[in-house]
Amino acid sequence: MRITAVVFIVLANLLGGLTYLAQDQALAGLPFATITFGRNLVALLLMAALMQRTGGITWRYPRADFLRLTLLGIVAYALPLLLGTLGTEWSTPANGSILILLEPCAILVFARILLGEHVRRLQMLGISFGFAGGLFIVLNDAPVDSLLEGQHLRGNLLLALHAVLWGLYSPLMKPLAMRYRAMDVTFMSMVLAQVLLIPAMLAESDSWGNSPQLMPALWWTLALGLGGSFAATLLWTASLKHLKASTVAPFVFLQPVAGVLGAALWLDKPVTSAALLGGALIAGGVVCVILKPRTRSAT
Repeated sequence: MRITAVVFIVLANLLGGLTYLAQDQALAGLPFATITFGRNLVALLLMAALMQRTGGITWRYPRADFLRLTLLGIVAYALPLLLGTLGTEWSTPANGSILILLEPCAILVFARILLGEHVRRLQMLGISFGFAGGLFIVLNDAPVDSLLEGQHLRGNLLLALHAVLWGLYSPLMKPLAMRYRAMDVTFMSMVLAQVLLIPAMLAESDSWGNSPQLMPALWWTLALGLGGSFAATLLWTASLKHLKASTVAPFVFLQPVAGVLGAALWLDKPVTSAALLGGALIAGGVVCVILKPRTRSAT
């Protein structure tokens, strides 16, 4: 089952890495909160249909678990989604690719604080390889000094906060994923996320319009809901049943790789030697994480 969990977390991050490109395309025709609400609604409908076919929807949870789900859905899911989309609008997808590298570090910190998880040496080595590989990839399009440019500074601050809040998701979800089906807790966290997303969406209703970019934006929002909010989130939650929260952290570095591949396929951008080197370093980091530590034989 551990191998399956690794496959799930790899796929989740590859899908997650494509969301920055999709968000940037969707923002051409829709405001940021409407996109976030729309993608979450698509995921909710798909999740509800799946659950009805596999045992029904679970609505009742013990008080402590419901409070955790509320915190998870609003603070560690809906809020980073909103901040990430708005940050991309105020900054650039390339800067978002740099700042998401903060997420694995945040996962390690929150996993230590909330779950008491210790980081193995191989995990730290994997984080180091992944961080170096991620920088090789993203700095090819956006040098670090671009993060301090005045025109992008407020967007970059939001993108940094969004990465840190995403770091809360796995440590908060881990205990729930151990006790319930992945689809149950994923669905409920998305329902609770609407508490924040509905008013945010309604607040920008004046910005809705019938522009030529509206229909493409709707298609991109649908893609975000299907690939990013439904498939990637469900895969991520399912992986936590068999992996520690700290173990999934280095896999986040796969997201820049997915971004490069997406840009190459959709925007015809060339894959540079720096991107290839970065991808190799990230692959090495992932290998370090999935290797089992040696156990000392009894003497």
